[in-house]
Formats: sequence, structure tokens, C-alpha cells
Amino acid sequence: MKHLLINLLILCSVFSFGNKTYSQNTDSQNVDLSAWIDSQFTEGMNSYNMAGATIVLIQGDSILHMNGYGLADIASNTPVNSNSSIFGIGSVSKTFVATAIMQLYEDGKLELDRDVNSYLTTFQLDSKFNDTITVSHLLTHTAGIDEYYIGSAVLEEKDVIPLAQYLIKHMPTQIRPSGKVISYSGQAYGLLGLIIEDVSGLPCNEYIRQRILKPLEMEYSSFKRQNRLKENYVTGYLQKGGQLIPCKPNYQLNYPEGGLNATVSDMGHFISMFLNNGNFKGIQILDSTTVAKMFYEPFRQYKNAEYGYLMGFQERNWNGITLCGHTGNIPGFESQLSLIPEKNIGLFISANSSSYQYGKSRVFIDQFINDLLAQLIPTSSTEKKVTPTVGKVDEPLEMFTGTYRYTASYGQRTLDKLGVLFGLIPEIEIVTKGDTLEILPYHDKLVPVSDLSFQSKDGKYLAFGRDTKEEISYFFNDAYAYKKLKWYEPVKFQIFWIGITILILLIYIMVSAVRKLFVRNKKSHLIKIVNFSLASLIVLFIALVAFTLITTDPMEFSYGIPLLMKIALMIPFIIIPLELLVLWLLTKAIWFKELGTFDLIYQSVIVVVALFFIPWLMYYNLIGFNY
Repeated sequence: MKHLLINLLILCSVFSFGNKTYSQNTDSQNVDLSAWIDSQFTEGMNSYNMAGATIVLIQGDSILHMNGYGLADIASNTPVNSNSSIFGIGSVSKTFVATAIMQLYEDGKLELDRDVNSYLTTFQLDSKFNDTITVSHLLTHTAGIDEYYIGSAVLEEKDVIPLAQYLIKHMPTQIRPSGKVISYSGQAYGLLGLIIEDVSGLPCNEYIRQRILKPLEMEYSSFKRQNRLKENYVTGYLQKGGQLIPCKPNYQLNYPEGGLNATVSDMGHFISMFLNNGNFKGIQILDSTTVAKMFYEPFRQYKNAEYGYLMGFQERNWNGITLCGHTGNIPGFESQLSLIPEKNIGLFISANSSSYQYGKSRVFIDQFINDLLAQLIPTSSTEKKVTPTVGKVDEPLEMFTGTYRYTASYGQRTLDKLGVLFGLIPEIEIVTKGDTLEILPYHDKLVPVSDLSFQSKDGKYLAFGRDTKEEISYFFNDAYAYKKLKWYEPVKFQIFWIGITILILLIYIMVSAVRKLFVRNKKSHLIKIVNFSLASLIVLFIALVAFTLITTDPMEFSYGIPLLMKIALMIPFIIIPLELLVLWLLTKAIWFKELGTFDLIYQSVIVVVALFFIPWLMYYNLIGFNY
């Protein structure tokens, strides 16, 4: 389930960071900008149900704006302080891991296009597709490995285990060829953290502290909580309806992917380093050529994509201007780092309120950044209407149709896959409409261009991709990838499948119970007893799983599986032997004519329904303890 997908944008500068001094722009234009930002955040605290937030905006060596808003902790009424309030920055941590990797690349200790097994000493990755997984693949989320979300965090720091131990337990599995498809991956950055450890000889968090945080004077920032600063850590809140619920502590086991805590003033130093070509106060953290490599060498899934993934950053296009940045989302926190290299502008925002998937804080941050960019970088209001150029693609349009599911944000080999049933993983349907394609439910028309490329009605290029069998299997929309589903995989069919199963089995249970009450002294055939037990267990299993998923916030699964779910997962070990037994009993009943025609058909239907429940269990990894 992991970090749900939403993407980035934007800006930043420099000010006095407590006892750290930088130049401050005080002209009237900047005063007006600061007043506008203050009003936006002040209003946003209530309108978007946020406890607190903080921002730093930098241009070159000048802070245009830095401030904190709202409360760091509601219970103690502690206000947010931009210098000392420490926020969880979530996946923005990946930019620090990428920076560390690029330092090792500069030092000649690793090569970006070399097999990662050359650097991993704890274990070796297996390639399922006779290809090579490289450091570049991990940096750009194109390694093709599966995700793990369940059990990726603990409630107490004493329960944190070494990174290598966590990754061995959750061994990354390759599920698609490398270098072909962007699929956002926290596991990839865990592996990068382990490579940092195996190459440098230091724990990943310690390497980043010594080589990045300390030279950048990021004194409040760390992966491990600092006891001396325990009063500075901001409380995260979950947005539930109109309420803000304090989050449990979150100590990430795969910490390189999202475990860094930082103040917004410290993040200003990190931004300033990138805006100054890797230099901070005369210290060269990265070479200027390395910074350029991180900003200007994206992986794009097709020729005309407007943006893709960079070395540690997400690339995005805003009115023809390239933005490099990263979103961050962990329980209780939403963050955004954005840089505009060609304008020498950078921005970091963090809010201590979130919800799974699309919380109000994320809506506020995205809207604020868009409005801010419009103020900072005025563009012409006249838009040219683009008429798609009609061409011819390599395959008949029918070959592109079908249901496609977003490739990221869930594990395909674990119980994470249950998120599909609850609509947490986006699916789109593509159909033919005359000589074009249409994306449902967006009603976006796709006009054929050439090869596997299309243009939408607004002129935007999109494309399809092939799998290892050379079949049309992917749909690409810039940095987003969707996998084509088999006929039985779309969530609508899955819900219909399990719905029919429950309905038939419930009717059977009720009819059997009524017959037991009113038809006395009639001996039942053993197949009826086993079928009744089988039907009852299947309905009980589905009820327990559904109840657990409905009553548990998705973010809670990062701490592990609830006890009720663990109990439910033992039931399939009873269901499968009973299914084998009832198949034998049915065969015996047919062979020896032990049942009348009606009873034989009736019991056969239940056997078949129960039998088809097994592949449903397998599809969602519900046989065994897959978490």
C-alpha cells in the first residue's frame, strides 16, 4: 500500500535560522508575498483540517519566506516553530539517500549502471527475467521489484532492527523486467540504503549524518530520534472526518525510504546546497556535474512523455518549466520538496496532519504550490489549442483495450493486494470509440499517432508498452504506469465473484439450518455435513477479513497484521482439506449413486462454489501468512 501516489512541485531561499544567518530579502514585493503566504496558511489550518504546518521558500541565497503555523501538539498547545519544530518528512528522505549514493559515485566507490549484486554483501538479488538490476534502476524506480508495506514500522525504537535484517525478512522480489516501467518503490530505496552500508562500511543513517547532515549544519535532523531534542518532535495527526487523531509513534524499519525527521530551517540548508550547485558555505557536498546529472537525466517511459523520474527526484512539467522534487507521506505527516533549477528557486512544506491516500493536507499543499508558482512565475494566459495529429499505430485498436491497474502503491505478493478490493489502487478502462480510444471514467479521447503512441484531446502524448511476450500490456501516462489485467482481475469482477460466493453459501447455510429444524430424525449424508461446515467457514473467513479491513485504518497495517486477521488466516488451512474431502465424497456419491438427482445437483453446486473460492484466496495471497 505504501505511499500513495501523488507527485510534486516547487521552490525556496534563506533567512536567519536561529543562530545560522543568511541574507533576507526585505523589499516590498517580498513583504507582499510573505503576507499572501501567511494568509493562505492561516486560512488553510481551519479550511483543510490541519493541526500545523511549516514552509521555507528560497531563491538563490535568499530566504523569501520561512514560517510555522498552527500547533505542533494540540494537547500542550505548542505552536509550530520553523527553526526548532521537527517534522517527519516521509519519502522526501529518498532525496538524501540519492545524495549519499551520488557521493559514493563521485568517490569512485560504485557505478550507476553496474549490477547491484556487485555491491550487496548481505544477500544477492535474483533476476526473474535474465536481466540486470542496476543502481540507476533503483534510483529511478525502474528495478521491477515488488513492494512491502505491512510490518514496515514499529511502535517503539527499541524494536527497530538493522536494515539488512529487515530486508532479508522482506526480500525484494522482481516481478517485471528492469528498466522498462516506472513503479514507485520503497523497497528500492531500502536496497540503496543497504548498498550505502555495504560500500561505505557505515550504517546508512550514520553515513548520511556524517557526510550530509553535519556538513549542512542540519543539527535538528536525523533518522534516529535525538533524546536531547525530544520536546521538539511534532505530533502527527490522522484526519478522520472533522477530527484530528494523534498518531502512534512511527519507527520505520525500512527507514531510508521515509524515516528522516527535520525542521524546515534545516531543509532550507539542503535546498540551498542544490541551488548552489552542490556547495554550502564553501563545502562541496556534491560536484556541480553530479547535481546536473540528478536534475537533467530523467528516465521517461516513452519518447514524448512530459516528465519521469530523476536520480532521487520526481520530474514534473509546469507550463513548460521543469520542476524537480519529491512528495512525502507517512502516518500523521504530508510533505513536499520542490526545486526549479532554471529559476534557482526551492520550496519545502510539511504539515502534521494526514490521512491514507488523498488527505486534506495534500490537497492544500498541491493547490498552494500551484497558486504560488502562478505568482512567482507569471505565464501567458493565452493557451494554444492543440489539435491531435491523426496517424497509425502498430496494432489494431482492439489490442489496446481492457482494464488497466496502477502498478505502484501495493505489494503483489503480500496481503497488501487486498487494497485492490477497497478501491485504493486506481483502475482505468480503455475502450474503442470509432477510430479512437477512450479512457473511462475520464472520457478522454486518445487519437492514434504512431508506433504505440497516442494523443489526448488536449494534445498530450500518452503511450502503451509491451511485456516480455511482446503483447500490449502497459499504459503509460508520463511517469505513471498501468498494467493490463486479465479478464478475471478487475475489481468489479472480483467483487462480483466474492459477492456471488457469499450469497450462494449464505442461502445454503440458511436452508440447511431450516431443514435441520423442521425435518427431524432424517439422517444426513456426510457430504451435506461437510458442505455445511465448509460454507460456514468460508462465510466466517470473509466476515472476519472484511471486518478487520473496514475497522482498521490502512496506515495501521504498517505496524503489522491485527490479531483478528491472523486468526482469520488460519481458516484456509481448514477450508482446503475440507474441500479435498468433499470432492472425494461427491465422487463417491456419484459413483455409488448415494444421492438423489436433486440432492446431487444441489450439493455439487456448493462444492463447485467452494472450489472456485480457492483461486480467489490465492489471488489475494490469503493462503498462508503473506505479510
